[in-house]
Amino acid sequence: MEKEKIMADQSSFAVVKHFYDSFVRGDIEAVVATLSDDLYWRESENFLLGDRNPYLSPDAVVEGVFGRIAKEFQNYIAGPDELIDGGDAIVAVGRSKGIMATTGKPFDAQYMHVVRVANGKIISFHQVIDTLEVWRSQQVD
Repeated sequence: MEKEKIMADQSSFAVVKHFYDSFVRGDIEAVVATLSDDLYWRESENFLLGDRNPYLSPDAVVEGVFGRIAKEFQNYIAGPDELIDGGDAIVAVGRSKGIMATTGKPFDAQYMHVVRVANGKIISFHQVIDTLEVWRSQQVD
């Protein structure tokens, strides 16, 4: 309960920064702590993680996004290069990099995330990513 109060007192920017910092560290428990139980999470259309859109709970994101990232990608890195503070909506711009586990091919895809926060928790996450770059890394020669 005390942890939730601390989160609610933080700015939207601080919540989103904590979300990404935790993800980069691999601290999925801390990432999940930033997510609202009333969550609307969307991965890009035509992206391998977009097939289960929308993800409507932290558990769905852990299973359908984070669990699949761990399985599908090797050496995965996706920290933002820039966070743009729009109040309750924060925009993250960065790159997703890794190696496709099934083909051994690398990818380096530009992304943009729009993350919305209410009451100190992330309520909405929308990813737009260079799906062509990721698709190319999935192709067997």
